Amino acid sequence: MPQRLASPWLDLLLPLSLLGLAWQRSGDPAGMIWILALWCGFKLLGNVPGQPAYAVLLGVLAVSVGAVIHPVSVAAPTDLILVLLAFAAGLRQSPAQWPLALWMVLGTVVVSLPFVEFDRLNGNLDVIPWSVLRDRLPQEALRIQKITINRSGYLYGLLALVGYGLSRWEMRVWWSRGAALIAALSFVLAFGTGSRAALLFPILAVVGAELCWQRRQWVARHGRALAAAVLSLSLVFNLLLYAPSSPLANLNPSDAGRARVAQCFVLRSLRSGPDLFTGQGYDRVSEYCASKVFLPGYTTGIPHAHNVFLQVLADHGLVSLVLLLIALGFTFQRLFQGLAGDQGPLCRLALACAVFILMSSLVESTLLKTSLQQVITGYLLALAWMPGVARPKDNARTIAP
Repeated sequence: MPQRLASPWLDLLLPLSLLGLAWQRSGDPAGMIWILALWCGFKLLGNVPGQPAYAVLLGVLAVSVGAVIHPVSVAAPTDLILVLLAFAAGLRQSPAQWPLALWMVLGTVVVSLPFVEFDRLNGNLDVIPWSVLRDRLPQEALRIQKITINRSGYLYGLLALVGYGLSRWEMRVWWSRGAALIAALSFVLAFGTGSRAALLFPILAVVGAELCWQRRQWVARHGRALAAAVLSLSLVFNLLLYAPSSPLANLNPSDAGRARVAQCFVLRSLRSGPDLFTGQGYDRVSEYCASKVFLPGYTTGIPHAHNVFLQVLADHGLVSLVLLLIALGFTFQRLFQGLAGDQGPLCRLALACAVFILMSSLVESTLLKTSLQQVITGYLLALAWMPGVARPKDNARTIAP
Protein backbone atom coordinates (compact mmCIF):
# COMPACT_ATOMS: atom_id res chain seq x y z
CA MET A 1 0.00 0.00 0.00
CA PRO A 2 2.71 2.59 0.82
CA GLN A 3 4.35 2.06 -2.59
CA ARG A 4 1.02 2.79 -4.26
CA LEU A 5 0.99 6.09 -2.44
CA ALA A 6 4.19 7.02 -4.27
CA SER A 7 2.60 6.34 -7.69
CA PRO A 8 3.06 9.09 -10.29
CA TRP A 9 -0.74 9.07 -10.70
CA LEU A 10 -0.73 11.04 -7.46
CA ASP A 11 0.71 13.89 -9.50
CA LEU A 12 -2.79 14.52 -10.82
CA LEU A 13 -3.20 16.44 -7.58
CA LEU A 14 -0.71 19.05 -8.81
CA PRO A 15 -2.89 20.45 -11.63
CA LEU A 16 -6.05 19.73 -9.64
CA SER A 17 -4.71 21.93 -6.84
CA LEU A 18 -5.72 24.89 -9.00
CA LEU A 19 -9.34 23.88 -8.41
CA GLY A 20 -8.77 25.11 -4.87
CA LEU A 21 -8.79 28.62 -6.34
CA ALA A 22 -12.50 28.20 -7.00
CA TRP A 23 -13.05 28.50 -3.23
CA GLN A 24 -10.49 31.26 -2.75
CA ARG A 25 -11.80 34.23 -0.83
CA SER A 26 -10.01 37.48 -0.04
CA GLY A 27 -6.72 36.21 -1.42
CA ASP A 28 -6.67 33.13 0.84
CA PRO A 29 -5.36 30.17 -1.21
CA ALA A 30 -6.09 27.56 1.48
CA GLY A 31 -7.86 25.14 -0.89
CA MET A 32 -4.90 24.97 -3.27
CA ILE A 33 -2.41 24.60 -0.42
CA TRP A 34 -4.32 21.75 1.22
CA ILE A 35 -4.34 19.80 -2.06
CA LEU A 36 -0.60 20.41 -2.55
CA ALA A 37 0.07 19.35 1.06
CA LEU A 38 -1.97 16.17 0.47
CA TRP A 39 0.12 15.39 -2.64
CA CYS A 40 3.40 15.93 -0.82
CA GLY A 41 2.25 13.97 2.24
CA PHE A 42 1.26 10.90 0.22
CA LYS A 43 4.51 11.05 -1.78
CA LEU A 44 6.61 11.18 1.37
CA LEU A 45 4.54 8.49 3.11
CA GLY A 46 5.11 6.10 0.21
CA ASN A 47 8.87 6.28 0.82
CA VAL A 48 8.81 5.77 4.60
CA PRO A 49 9.22 1.92 4.52
CA GLY A 50 12.41 2.16 2.47
CA GLN A 51 13.81 5.24 4.15
CA PRO A 52 12.53 6.14 7.66
CA ALA A 53 13.97 9.65 7.36
CA TYR A 54 10.94 10.45 5.22
CA ALA A 55 8.84 10.21 8.37
CA VAL A 56 10.77 13.23 9.66
CA LEU A 57 9.93 15.09 6.46
CA LEU A 58 6.27 14.25 7.02
CA GLY A 59 6.52 15.91 10.40
CA VAL A 60 8.12 18.98 8.83
CA LEU A 61 5.25 19.15 6.34
CA ALA A 62 2.65 18.82 9.08
CA VAL A 63 4.03 21.67 11.18
CA SER A 64 4.53 23.85 8.09
CA VAL A 65 1.02 23.75 6.61
CA GLY A 66 -0.44 26.25 9.06
CA ALA A 67 2.38 28.70 8.42
CA VAL A 68 1.92 28.36 4.66
CA ILE A 69 -1.81 29.08 4.85
CA HIS A 70 -1.40 31.91 7.35
CA PRO A 71 2.04 33.45 6.70
CA VAL A 72 3.20 36.15 9.10
CA SER A 73 5.26 37.90 6.44
CA VAL A 74 5.86 38.06 2.69
CA ALA A 75 8.98 35.90 2.99
CA ALA A 76 8.78 32.94 5.36
CA PRO A 77 10.69 29.77 6.28
CA THR A 78 8.01 27.76 4.51
CA ASP A 79 9.07 29.16 1.11
CA LEU A 80 12.24 27.10 0.87
CA ILE A 81 10.77 24.27 2.99
CA LEU A 82 8.08 23.63 0.37
CA VAL A 83 10.69 23.58 -2.39
CA LEU A 84 12.82 21.10 -0.43
CA LEU A 85 9.87 18.86 0.48
CA ALA A 86 8.73 18.71 -3.15
CA PHE A 87 12.33 17.94 -4.14
CA ALA A 88 12.41 15.10 -1.59
CA ALA A 89 9.09 13.79 -2.92
CA GLY A 90 10.68 13.22 -6.31
CA LEU A 91 14.07 11.91 -5.18
CA ARG A 92 13.33 8.17 -5.17
CA GLN A 93 11.17 8.24 -8.29
CA SER A 94 12.47 5.90 -10.99
CA PRO A 95 13.11 6.96 -14.61
CA ALA A 96 10.18 4.76 -15.64
CA GLN A 97 7.82 6.73 -13.36
CA TRP A 98 8.90 10.21 -14.42
CA PRO A 99 7.27 10.45 -17.88
CA LEU A 100 3.78 9.83 -16.51
CA ALA A 101 4.49 12.22 -13.65
CA LEU A 102 5.54 14.90 -16.14
CA TRP A 103 2.32 14.42 -18.10
CA MET A 104 0.41 14.98 -14.88
CA VAL A 105 2.38 18.17 -14.24
CA LEU A 106 1.75 19.36 -17.80
CA GLY A 107 -1.97 19.04 -17.17
CA THR A 108 -1.66 22.17 -15.01
CA VAL A 109 -1.80 24.24 -18.20
CA VAL A 110 -5.25 22.92 -19.12
CA VAL A 111 -6.67 23.11 -15.59
CA SER A 112 -5.48 26.72 -15.25
CA LEU A 113 -7.52 28.00 -18.21
CA PRO A 114 -10.79 28.66 -16.29
CA PHE A 115 -8.83 30.71 -13.76
CA VAL A 116 -7.20 33.11 -16.22
CA GLU A 117 -7.82 36.80 -15.45
CA PHE A 118 -6.64 39.99 -17.14
CA ASP A 119 -4.80 42.90 -15.56
CA ARG A 120 -2.49 45.68 -16.79
CA LEU A 121 -1.37 46.24 -20.40
CA ASN A 122 0.66 43.47 -22.04
CA GLY A 123 4.03 44.95 -23.03
CA ASN A 124 5.02 41.77 -24.89
CA LEU A 125 2.63 42.70 -27.70
CA ASP A 126 5.22 45.22 -28.88
CA VAL A 127 7.41 42.40 -30.23
CA ILE A 128 4.72 41.45 -32.79
CA PRO A 129 5.64 43.25 -36.05
CA TRP A 130 2.16 43.02 -37.63
CA SER A 131 -0.19 45.68 -36.30
CA VAL A 132 -3.28 43.88 -37.67
CA LEU A 133 -2.52 40.82 -35.52
CA ARG A 134 -1.32 42.90 -32.57
CA ASP A 135 -4.57 44.91 -32.48
CA ARG A 136 -6.74 41.79 -32.58
CA LEU A 137 -5.14 40.22 -29.53
CA PRO A 138 -6.20 41.02 -25.94
CA GLN A 139 -4.33 44.14 -24.87
CA GLU A 140 -4.33 43.22 -21.18
CA ALA A 141 -1.79 40.93 -19.55
CA LEU A 142 -3.17 37.68 -18.14
CA ARG A 143 -2.48 35.87 -14.89
CA ILE A 144 -3.81 32.86 -12.97
CA GLN A 145 -6.41 34.43 -10.69
CA LYS A 146 -4.57 36.00 -7.70
CA ILE A 147 -1.13 34.70 -8.69
CA THR A 148 0.93 37.69 -9.85
CA ILE A 149 1.70 38.30 -13.51
CA ASN A 150 5.42 37.50 -13.21
CA ARG A 151 4.77 34.30 -11.24
CA SER A 152 2.05 33.22 -13.68
CA GLY A 153 4.55 33.83 -16.49
CA TYR A 154 7.12 31.74 -14.64
CA LEU A 155 4.70 28.82 -14.27
CA TYR A 156 3.60 28.91 -17.90
CA GLY A 157 7.19 29.24 -19.12
CA LEU A 158 8.31 26.28 -17.03
CA LEU A 159 5.35 24.15 -18.12
CA ALA A 160 6.05 25.02 -21.76
CA LEU A 161 9.47 23.44 -21.29
CA VAL A 162 7.94 20.32 -19.74
CA GLY A 163 5.73 20.01 -22.83
CA TYR A 164 8.69 20.61 -25.13
CA GLY A 165 10.68 17.89 -23.37
CA LEU A 166 7.83 15.37 -23.53
CA SER A 167 7.27 16.09 -27.23
CA ARG A 168 10.96 15.27 -27.86
CA TRP A 169 10.90 12.20 -25.60
CA GLU A 170 7.64 10.56 -26.74
CA MET A 171 7.98 7.92 -29.47
CA ARG A 172 4.21 7.78 -30.05
CA VAL A 173 3.42 10.36 -32.73
CA TRP A 174 0.10 11.62 -31.40
CA TRP A 175 1.36 11.82 -27.83
CA SER A 176 4.35 13.80 -29.06
CA ARG A 177 2.10 16.16 -31.01
CA GLY A 178 -0.20 16.54 -28.02
CA ALA A 179 2.71 17.51 -25.77
CA ALA A 180 3.93 19.97 -28.41
CA LEU A 181 0.45 21.49 -28.65
CA ILE A 182 0.16 21.99 -24.89
CA ALA A 183 3.71 23.37 -24.84
CA ALA A 184 2.77 25.89 -27.52
CA LEU A 185 -0.38 26.84 -25.61
CA SER A 186 1.63 27.31 -22.43
CA PHE A 187 4.16 29.49 -24.25
CA VAL A 188 1.34 31.62 -25.71
CA LEU A 189 -0.06 32.03 -22.19
CA ALA A 190 3.43 32.95 -20.93
CA PHE A 191 3.62 35.54 -23.71
CA GLY A 192 0.19 36.79 -22.68
CA THR A 193 1.34 37.53 -19.14
CA GLY A 194 3.50 40.37 -20.44
CA SER A 195 6.52 39.05 -18.55
CA ARG A 196 9.70 39.61 -20.56
CA ALA A 197 11.43 36.76 -18.75
CA ALA A 198 8.59 34.33 -19.55
CA LEU A 199 8.86 35.31 -23.23
CA LEU A 200 12.63 35.10 -23.65
CA PHE A 201 13.90 32.54 -21.14
CA PRO A 202 12.01 29.45 -22.46
CA ILE A 203 13.51 30.09 -25.89
CA LEU A 204 17.01 30.42 -24.46
CA ALA A 205 16.51 27.29 -22.32
CA VAL A 206 15.45 25.22 -25.35
CA VAL A 207 18.37 26.49 -27.44
CA GLY A 208 20.83 25.73 -24.63
CA ALA A 209 19.42 22.25 -24.01
CA GLU A 210 19.46 21.37 -27.72
CA LEU A 211 23.04 22.59 -28.18
CA CYS A 212 24.13 20.46 -25.23
CA TRP A 213 22.19 17.50 -26.64
CA GLN A 214 23.91 17.78 -30.01
CA ARG A 215 27.32 17.64 -28.30
CA ARG A 216 26.26 15.46 -25.39
CA GLN A 217 29.35 13.23 -25.39
CA TRP A 218 31.64 16.22 -25.02
CA VAL A 219 29.26 17.88 -22.54
CA ALA A 220 29.18 14.74 -20.38
CA ARG A 221 32.99 14.61 -20.24
CA HIS A 222 33.19 18.24 -19.11
CA GLY A 223 30.11 18.29 -16.86
CA ARG A 224 31.85 19.69 -13.80
CA ALA A 225 33.58 22.51 -15.69
CA LEU A 226 30.38 23.39 -17.53
CA ALA A 227 28.41 23.54 -14.27
CA ALA A 228 31.00 25.95 -12.86
CA ALA A 229 30.80 27.97 -16.08
CA VAL A 230 26.99 28.23 -15.81
CA LEU A 231 27.22 29.63 -12.27
CA SER A 232 30.02 32.01 -13.30
CA LEU A 233 28.02 33.32 -16.27
CA SER A 234 25.05 33.83 -13.94
CA LEU A 235 27.19 36.02 -11.69
CA VAL A 236 28.43 38.04 -14.67
CA PHE A 237 24.85 38.43 -15.93
CA ASN A 238 23.69 39.77 -12.57
CA LEU A 239 26.62 42.18 -12.36
CA LEU A 240 25.70 43.51 -15.79
CA LEU A 241 22.08 43.93 -14.72
CA TYR A 242 22.60 45.43 -11.29
CA ALA A 243 26.06 47.04 -11.02
CA PRO A 244 25.67 50.84 -10.57
CA SER A 245 27.89 51.69 -13.55
CA SER A 246 26.42 49.09 -15.92
CA PRO A 247 24.55 50.45 -18.96
CA LEU A 248 22.06 47.55 -18.72
CA ALA A 249 21.07 48.74 -15.25
CA ASN A 250 19.90 52.04 -16.72
CA LEU A 251 18.13 51.03 -19.92
CA ASN A 252 14.77 52.29 -18.64
CA PRO A 253 13.27 53.54 -15.35
CA SER A 254 11.90 50.08 -14.43
CA ASP A 255 15.26 48.33 -14.87
CA ALA A 256 17.03 51.15 -13.05
CA GLY A 257 14.61 50.75 -10.15
CA ARG A 258 15.22 47.00 -9.98
CA ALA A 259 18.97 47.60 -10.04
CA ARG A 260 18.68 50.01 -7.09
CA VAL A 261 16.61 47.43 -5.17
CA ALA A 262 19.33 44.80 -5.78
CA GLN A 263 22.07 47.23 -4.72
CA CYS A 264 20.14 48.03 -1.55
CA PHE A 265 19.91 44.31 -0.69
CA VAL A 266 23.65 43.82 -1.18
CA LEU A 267 24.68 46.88 0.84
CA ARG A 268 22.26 46.04 3.65
CA SER A 269 23.55 42.45 3.79
CA LEU A 270 27.17 43.64 4.01
CA ARG A 271 26.63 46.08 6.84
CA SER A 272 27.97 43.69 9.52
CA GLY A 273 29.78 40.35 9.75
CA PRO A 274 27.15 38.42 11.76
CA ASP A 275 24.34 39.67 9.51
CA LEU A 276 26.31 38.67 6.45
CA PHE A 277 26.81 35.07 7.58
CA THR A 278 23.51 34.37 9.35
CA GLY A 279 21.14 36.67 7.47
CA GLN A 280 18.78 39.18 9.01
CA GLY A 281 15.59 37.13 9.14
CA TYR A 282 12.49 37.38 7.05
CA ASP A 283 11.38 40.72 5.58
CA ARG A 284 13.80 42.92 7.52
CA VAL A 285 15.93 43.79 4.49
CA SER A 286 12.89 43.66 2.21
CA GLU A 287 11.00 46.21 4.31
CA TYR A 288 14.04 48.46 4.62
CA CYS A 289 14.72 48.53 0.88
CA ALA A 290 11.01 48.91 0.08
CA SER A 291 11.03 52.10 2.12
CA LYS A 292 14.05 53.45 0.22
CA VAL A 293 13.53 52.41 -3.41
CA PHE A 294 10.37 52.89 -5.48
CA LEU A 295 9.78 51.57 -8.99
CA PRO A 296 8.13 53.93 -11.52
CA GLY A 297 4.38 54.11 -11.09
CA TYR A 298 4.41 52.66 -7.56
CA THR A 299 3.63 54.54 -4.37
CA THR A 300 5.15 51.82 -2.20
CA GLY A 301 8.32 49.81 -2.61
CA ILE A 302 8.26 46.18 -3.75
CA PRO A 303 9.11 43.94 -0.77
CA HIS A 304 11.51 41.52 -2.45
CA ALA A 305 14.85 41.57 -4.23
CA HIS A 306 13.79 40.55 -7.75
CA ASN A 307 16.53 37.94 -7.32
CA VAL A 308 16.38 34.61 -5.46
CA PHE A 309 20.05 34.63 -4.51
CA LEU A 310 20.01 38.15 -3.06
CA GLN A 311 16.82 37.26 -1.19
CA VAL A 312 18.54 34.20 0.31
CA LEU A 313 21.61 36.27 1.19
CA ALA A 314 19.49 38.86 3.00
CA ASP A 315 17.12 36.47 4.78
CA HIS A 316 19.35 33.42 5.39
CA GLY A 317 22.92 34.69 5.09
CA LEU A 318 26.06 33.83 3.16
CA VAL A 319 26.29 30.24 4.45
CA SER A 320 22.85 29.38 3.05
CA LEU A 321 23.67 31.14 -0.22
CA VAL A 322 26.85 29.10 -0.65
CA LEU A 323 24.96 25.85 0.07
CA LEU A 324 22.33 26.83 -2.50
CA LEU A 325 25.01 27.48 -5.12
CA ILE A 326 26.74 24.17 -4.36
CA ALA A 327 23.43 22.32 -4.74
CA LEU A 328 22.79 24.04 -8.07
CA GLY A 329 26.30 23.25 -9.24
CA PHE A 330 25.87 19.54 -8.50
CA THR A 331 22.44 19.55 -10.16
CA PHE A 332 23.82 20.98 -13.41
CA GLN A 333 26.82 18.65 -13.27
CA ARG A 334 24.57 15.59 -12.99
CA LEU A 335 22.35 16.79 -15.84
CA PHE A 336 25.29 17.48 -18.14
CA GLN A 337 26.75 14.04 -17.40
CA GLY A 338 23.37 12.34 -17.68
CA LEU A 339 22.82 13.58 -21.25
CA ALA A 340 25.10 10.82 -22.55
CA GLY A 341 23.49 8.08 -20.46
CA ASP A 342 20.40 5.91 -20.75
CA GLN A 343 18.18 8.70 -19.41
CA GLY A 344 19.54 11.33 -21.80
CA PRO A 345 16.14 12.52 -23.15
CA LEU A 346 14.76 13.06 -19.64
CA CYS A 347 17.99 14.84 -18.67
CA ARG A 348 17.55 17.11 -21.70
CA LEU A 349 14.07 18.04 -20.47
CA ALA A 350 15.37 18.55 -16.93
CA LEU A 351 18.30 20.64 -18.19
CA ALA A 352 15.97 23.00 -20.06
CA CYS A 353 13.84 23.38 -16.92
CA ALA A 354 16.91 23.92 -14.70
CA VAL A 355 18.28 26.59 -17.03
CA PHE A 356 14.92 28.37 -17.02
CA ILE A 357 14.66 28.16 -13.22
CA LEU A 358 18.18 29.57 -12.86
CA MET A 359 17.64 32.43 -15.32
CA SER A 360 14.32 33.35 -13.73
CA SER A 361 15.95 33.31 -10.30
CA LEU A 362 18.40 35.96 -11.48
CA VAL A 363 15.69 38.52 -12.22
CA GLU A 364 12.79 37.58 -9.91
CA SER A 365 12.25 36.28 -6.37
CA THR A 366 10.55 33.30 -7.95
CA LEU A 367 10.35 31.11 -4.84
CA LEU A 368 8.41 33.49 -2.62
CA LYS A 369 4.83 32.95 -1.50
CA THR A 370 3.23 31.03 -4.41
CA SER A 371 2.96 27.41 -3.23
CA LEU A 372 2.20 25.81 -6.60
CA GLN A 373 5.27 27.47 -8.08
CA GLN A 374 7.46 26.32 -5.18
CA VAL A 375 6.23 22.72 -5.36
CA ILE A 376 6.58 22.32 -9.14
CA THR A 377 10.05 23.92 -9.05
CA GLY A 378 11.34 21.57 -6.35
CA TYR A 379 9.74 18.54 -7.98
CA LEU A 380 11.29 19.20 -11.41
CA LEU A 381 14.74 19.80 -9.91
CA ALA A 382 14.58 16.26 -8.50
CA LEU A 383 14.78 14.98 -12.09
CA ALA A 384 18.55 15.52 -11.95
CA TRP A 385 18.77 12.95 -9.15
CA MET A 386 16.96 10.05 -10.81
CA PRO A 387 18.52 6.68 -9.97
CA GLY A 388 21.20 5.88 -12.51
CA VAL A 389 21.82 9.44 -13.69
CA ALA A 390 25.48 10.55 -13.83
CA ARG A 391 26.98 7.28 -12.59
CA PRO A 392 30.71 7.45 -13.38
CA LYS A 393 30.87 3.83 -14.69
CA ASP A 394 27.83 4.32 -16.90
CA ASN A 395 29.31 7.54 -18.30
CA ALA A 396 32.67 5.92 -18.94
CA ARG A 397 31.04 3.09 -20.85
CA THR A 398 28.65 5.36 -22.74
CA ILE A 399 31.12 7.94 -23.94
CA ALA A 400 34.09 5.69 -24.57
CA PRO A 401 35.34 6.03 -28.19
